[in-house]
Amino acid sequence: MALMGNMWGFAQKAETVESIITNSRDTEWYPTQAEAWQKKVDANPKDEWAWRNLFLASYYHEQRDGGIDNQDQSRTADVLRKMEATLPDSYVLNLSKARFCLSKDDEAQKRGYFIHRAIDLMPEDAYGADVDFLATRLWSIAPEDESLNELFFQSYQRKSYPMRIMQCNNNMLQSMDARALYFANGDVVTIPMKMIQEALEERQDVTVIPISFFHSEPFMAALYKKLDIKPLTIDINDYGKYGEDWYKYYEADVIKYLMKETQRPTYFHPDILKETKLNKDSIYNEGLLLKYSPVPYDNFAVALHNVTEVYHLEYLAEPDLVYDNWEASRKMDMNCVALLQNLVTKLLDKDNNIQALRLYNILDGCKERKMMATYLNFKRPEVQEAFEKKFEEMQEALGKKYEEWQSPESQKTHEKKFEEMQEALGKKYEEWQSPENQEALKNKIEEAYKRYEKVVGEDAKEK
Repeated sequence: MALMGNMWGFAQKAETVESIITNSRDTEWYPTQAEAWQKKVDANPKDEWAWRNLFLASYYHEQRDGGIDNQDQSRTADVLRKMEATLPDSYVLNLSKARFCLSKDDEAQKRGYFIHRAIDLMPEDAYGADVDFLATRLWSIAPEDESLNELFFQSYQRKSYPMRIMQCNNNMLQSMDARALYFANGDVVTIPMKMIQEALEERQDVTVIPISFFHSEPFMAALYKKLDIKPLTIDINDYGKYGEDWYKYYEADVIKYLMKETQRPTYFHPDILKETKLNKDSIYNEGLLLKYSPVPYDNFAVALHNVTEVYHLEYLAEPDLVYDNWEASRKMDMNCVALLQNLVTKLLDKDNNIQALRLYNILDGCKERKMMATYLNFKRPEVQEAFEKKFEEMQEALGKKYEEWQSPESQKTHEKKFEEMQEALGKKYEEWQSPENQEALKNKIEEAYKRYEKVVGEDAKEK
């Protein structure tokens, strides 16, 4: 059975489990969906779409609920075993194992076997987000694979990424210098840009580098080959001295090596500053991106050029003509506002009042649209239902607390604590009233007067 997304058939009970990047739900939502999709699987054990959602609901629940300590003894592992017994070597099984596998499959996963096998078995009507996932994973382990271009093209055709995210990525891509290096962290600021390059053949001179791929040996080997530089010789164990932040120092060193060896223009998405230990003094804001420069330059002139000549920003203030429920879209929009709002003043300083007004209206319209989107999202039945459920749970919890407080046992405990507090305060007061304490207090006051006399003179006592 072809694996496709039926978004409406199970709207009331079993809902499509989306990536947490697309639509992150409350932790409690995932086990209820796992239960709903389990019923679908029980009704039709050969339903690959049901298995796909059952797996993701179980996987995300454990990820959000403290993580998976033992990959072979988890609810997700149980789902995989049952899936493998029911649908051996199926598309959905290989798709799932490309994300999470049992220990017996670790070596196969490292080789990328499940990714390649899922691509081979992928149906024509495969769900768009799953195609994105496979394209991303293939890029990380086999960036020179001949099928990568076709996979990104299929992902582009399915329009799984919202227009706003695609537009923002295109703005960033078009603003970079020729043959630039671009470093970023996160799917929404790397995958759409790579998709534009592969599907539309736009700005393929720019090398897009997700910093999480630094930990993939095949990706780094291909990157060194593409850039025509020697591989960096580095022992990752040397970074243990930095503790939990070791990777921030490691990734910063890799970036600095690539910049030094290639001497190419280098750009960063702003999130890089918190993800690596780079020298911020050599990084300049050019609008939506940051650029490395060893010497100061008029970066605001470049930013103003980007805003007036390169970026297409009107979409920020326009309504969602196609429904967009991505949390990442709203966050990216507001990130654009934060990065660009200081340029309104710069434009006014240069007497460019028309462009200043244009930019101000766009950014102000974006904030208003976000408020409206938040309101409309709150009105959605499932959001209202979740809110009401949380409110009922809160009321119930408060009711139980009140009942506990009103119980005879609790009242006795409170009375006992109050008596103990009164007794302790009484003892403290008696100690303070004792002749010894009163004499000590009197001596301290006299010592204070003496010190005061030395400072202000003989008339201190009278004053």
